[in-house]
Amino acid sequence: MSESIGGKIRNMMVAVLIGLLVIAFAVWGVNDVFTQRAGNSVLTVGDAKVTTQEFEDAFERELQTINRDQGSSITNQQAYARGMHNRVLQGLLTDTVIGIDADELGVGVNRSVARNVVKEIASFQNELTGEFSEDKLNNRLAQNRITRKQFENDIFRSLRRQQTVPAIVGGLEAPADFATQRYNFITEQRKAQILTLTKESVPAPAEPTDDELKTFIDANGSQYTAPEYRRIVMLRLETFDLTTDMEATDEEINTAFQYKIELGELGAPETRTIVQITATDEENAKLAAERLARGDSPDDVASGLGLVAPQTFENVRKEAILDPETADAGFELAEGEAKSLLGSLGTYYAVGVIKVTPAVTPDLEESRSELRDTVLKEKAAEQLYDITGEIEDAMTDGLTLEEISEKVNWPLSYYDYIDRSGATREEIKMSGFSIIPGIATDDILLQEVFTSDLGFETDLFETSTGGYAAIRVDDIIDSKRRDFVDVKARATVAWKNKKTNESLDELVIDLAAKARSGETLTSIASDGKKGITTDDVVIVRASPPQDISPEVTLGILNGQVGAIVRGKGVTPQTRQLGQLNEIVPNQDGLAGQYLDVLQEQATAAISSDLQNAYQQAILENNELREYPDKIKQALGIQTDE
Repeated sequence: MSESIGGKIRNMMVAVLIGLLVIAFAVWGVNDVFTQRAGNSVLTVGDAKVTTQEFEDAFERELQTINRDQGSSITNQQAYARGMHNRVLQGLLTDTVIGIDADELGVGVNRSVARNVVKEIASFQNELTGEFSEDKLNNRLAQNRITRKQFENDIFRSLRRQQTVPAIVGGLEAPADFATQRYNFITEQRKAQILTLTKESVPAPAEPTDDELKTFIDANGSQYTAPEYRRIVMLRLETFDLTTDMEATDEEINTAFQYKIELGELGAPETRTIVQITATDEENAKLAAERLARGDSPDDVASGLGLVAPQTFENVRKEAILDPETADAGFELAEGEAKSLLGSLGTYYAVGVIKVTPAVTPDLEESRSELRDTVLKEKAAEQLYDITGEIEDAMTDGLTLEEISEKVNWPLSYYDYIDRSGATREEIKMSGFSIIPGIATDDILLQEVFTSDLGFETDLFETSTGGYAAIRVDDIIDSKRRDFVDVKARATVAWKNKKTNESLDELVIDLAAKARSGETLTSIASDGKKGITTDDVVIVRASPPQDISPEVTLGILNGQVGAIVRGKGVTPQTRQLGQLNEIVPNQDGLAGQYLDVLQEQATAAISSDLQNAYQQAILENNELREYPDKIKQALGIQTDE
């Protein structure tokens, strides 16, 4: 959110500050924008807080937008790994800070203004008249169990926050000189020589003694400690256990096919782009229809006859057009045809068909395999329901898992010690197969296993795949340091790598000192050592090289001519030494579109600095606390313990 405020404050003010509201109505409907908030907080600023529910809603909206725009299906886990949660948190933090400032300043908004904003939201306007529809608003709010007062109160609070922002960055625009300076900065060329050292340039470390290895293992104990292991018995019922022995009839598949068509999950209905021009009388309606039919622009037709601007329905289904006469005509005419008619409310219209998008009829055979799986899963779910009822009755009677297994004729699963990640003592992950996922793929199962008491049989609980399970822990092996003989080989490799890296660090420091004393990198590389190479490179900020480490690249970009920089290489057990030889300014002029873009970027950068200063000023008097574990819990992020 802060990035949007900084970059586009003048034309995105309302979209940013009541953005969650407008996006929710315009794109997804009212989905939970104003539902009651409960549960823990993901961050607090003084007495203000952002609840887990607020964070979940914002994260879900952001993820839906990305998946829709990119045609992807990124999961919560993948989005979290890419850092999307940080972006969402920053937006919520910015909104919270603005709210705190508005409270402290006593900023207020007339409630009539809030009501006017509601009337301007396109989702609540009549498609034909463009006017605010009270019925449409009430229906949408009722569908989502939101009262009118709750809705207006949220807009009221958002508008109140809006008033604090113009004082921060309103009217800000960076001078063109800033853009020119930025252009020159990011396009200047820096010519350098890079010396790369590999492990061949240092002596191979000798074999460590047992005492050296034991000392090394003690210093890195967590890497050589076996996790807690648990031996368990599990009664697990999943739909995929049943579907292999089931069949789906043609009738069942065809029924599922028709049902998915009705839901809009398969195929697509015919849609049309239809224009409707409101006429003053029948004669004007006929004239307008004639001109539409010969291909005149709807706007030209309306203005030429002195009529109001035309109403266009873009790619709509028939039921989306409120006037039934217009709907019937629009879906009877061929593309390019038009006609005049008397609408249901006694108004004359000229109706023309601009474009016809034919219906997409799904192919049953192409969908048969997927439909079969759907039918089988539904049948399996029904059977599971019956079995789980019998199991719960048996549990109430006090039967053990073994007795229940025999009674319902369902096999038990035995795991001879697994850790929290679902791996055996041989470090084999119990992941199962794509169609039969193993215990390592279900964190709900693992959580039950590692939170249950020894010997306790759990009740049935739902698994992440929609099945049911009950478990009993029969034995626990506590976490402990692995035996030396078992980790000696792995520790030896790690010890040697450490010694090699230490030798590389010593060598690159020594070579950097030689370079600073005046020796060239070329002469250093020609001293006869193996594993040393040099390359002449040109580095530009706009496109940093991929074969030079960020550490060395940054040193070259920030240094003066003659600067010597060193750091790790881009691959393990390599080091790089760089010398900046020449800085070549860009001689190209900056104008036109590039100037505009860079000027916008410069404005955004200045705006960002101002916002950061503003945010820090608020946070000085309102302590910021973040709760990463709550974020993971809210998103269902699976991490090994």
